[in-house]
Amino acid sequence: MKDLIQFLPINVISQIAAGEVILRPSSVLRELLENAIDANAKMIDIFIKNSGKTLIQLIDDGDGMSVNDAKMSIQRYATSKIKQADDIFKMRTKGFRGEALASIALISQLEIQTKNQENVLGIHLFVEEGKIKEEIPINMLKGTRISVKNIFYKLPARRQFLKSSQIEFQHIVHEFYKIVLAHRNILYRFYHNDKIVFYFQEASLRERIKEIFKNENKILTPIFIKKNRILVKGFVSVPDSSIKKGNQLILVNQRCVTHLFLHKKIIHAYDGFLKDLKTVSYFIFIHIDPNFVNWNIHPSKKEVQLEEEDIIGCMIQQEIKNILFDQYEVKNKELKKYDVLLSCDSKNSFLNDFSFEELSYKKKVIQLENLFRLNDSSFFNKNVDLTNQLSRYIANKKRIITLQINRKYIIFTLNNEYIIFVDQHRAHRNILFEFFLREKNLISQQFLFPIEVRLLKKEFISLKNIKDDLINFGFHLYFCNESAYLYSVPENIHQNILVEVFQNILKYNFIKGKKKNKKILIQSISKSASIKYGTELYPDKMECLIRDLFSCHNPNYTDSGDPIFFVLRKNFFKK
Repeated sequence: MKDLIQFLPINVISQIAAGEVILRPSSVLRELLENAIDANAKMIDIFIKNSGKTLIQLIDDGDGMSVNDAKMSIQRYATSKIKQADDIFKMRTKGFRGEALASIALISQLEIQTKNQENVLGIHLFVEEGKIKEEIPINMLKGTRISVKNIFYKLPARRQFLKSSQIEFQHIVHEFYKIVLAHRNILYRFYHNDKIVFYFQEASLRERIKEIFKNENKILTPIFIKKNRILVKGFVSVPDSSIKKGNQLILVNQRCVTHLFLHKKIIHAYDGFLKDLKTVSYFIFIHIDPNFVNWNIHPSKKEVQLEEEDIIGCMIQQEIKNILFDQYEVKNKELKKYDVLLSCDSKNSFLNDFSFEELSYKKKVIQLENLFRLNDSSFFNKNVDLTNQLSRYIANKKRIITLQINRKYIIFTLNNEYIIFVDQHRAHRNILFEFFLREKNLISQQFLFPIEVRLLKKEFISLKNIKDDLINFGFHLYFCNESAYLYSVPENIHQNILVEVFQNILKYNFIKGKKKNKKILIQSISKSASIKYGTELYPDKMECLIRDLFSCHNPNYTDSGDPIFFVLRKNFFKK
């Protein structure tokens, strides 16, 4: 069998992007792993000592090299993977520049032991400063063993820039994870300081993710797209408020890459579903014809240029949105019970575009409500600029056309571009909270006869401790024989809900002089006095509520952090 590794022609070298300088041990491990995979290895053993500063050794059962190929492999621009310039643009291998071993040989003490299927004996090369110092014929099985010792041993300035052993080891593990995630049909054994750290057998993608990222498996949903010459598969996360930080990986033709455009497309698929987009996890594998991929733009091939990346990004984004809504399946029984009230007294061309009575629209509203309920404060991200735009729009608008859905949401539009869903209970609660927080010595409505509120001894003491605060809020009362007698209340508190208001207040044990008494009292009053779900609102009342909400200092979230409204683009309900 003839030798495979050859020097590249000058015209090919001139078209190759500048090679990467070996910066740290993890760079070495990545190059060695990629060479082993290109050599069709089915079993790879990795031995690391002192976080790679002392030793990085890789043993594989791949194709191995002939004696001449082994000697050529440490020469710059010597490779078996491409022959001519056109080959750069149809890459099917991990490497192609012929620089990896040459760069490693210059900064370490390198040993190569290798044998291919045709040769009886293998070769053991000792290399220092990029030159072969000694070569010994050896008897070994087919495959390759490469040992990289004492990285930067003759470059003390470079060596001192290495981080602590812990940090360098983390970099090594990160590179290792990216390889084992992409190439799951190989047996990997990973040793550090003579102790086995990882043992990965052949596994499915879901199993491998679970092995590497432990708890991720619980929140991941599969994604699959096939269109013409593009195949996308993998897993994406669904909203989960218990996750603090997600794991995000994009792989193109089994190589992990950084692709800002695709990352933004994936992340923004969660706009409106998550408050903190850092919690998003995704593992996206893109398989595309190598003729439409350009790897020759980054020294370590961490970036890639794709033809039709706009189409790919939009496909992935739309599929993720579909997945997110499919999590909240609506049962037919629930759909039939759902009541859509169109409390709108005049025409609005935009709102009339949507037949909210139709099952498809009704289903999406219920899905939104399920998301809204299940994800609580993590739901629908708020954009500060959009909130300010809404406030200006409402302040300048003479008439706001509204409708009410299921006696729960008030809906209006912004510039015929966005649909705004406002939770009527949370909106009114927020209005009352800021009102009581801001105002002092409020105007009261006086009763013809005082209303008696019977109290337990503990409640009597607690209520007396906040008497001054109650008076400031417009509740005028006096205490007698373990009862409180109300003779006036704030004008925006209806007499019918007084019992509920005081039941909520009496849940707390107020201690006289405590600073937090006032806030707890306001929270309790605003929660119990606010408009309830199930209350039908007339258009004038809805418009008034919208105007009051967007006059608040914080119209986005209630005092407890619950979102008050969410924003959807006009095409959301389009099929």
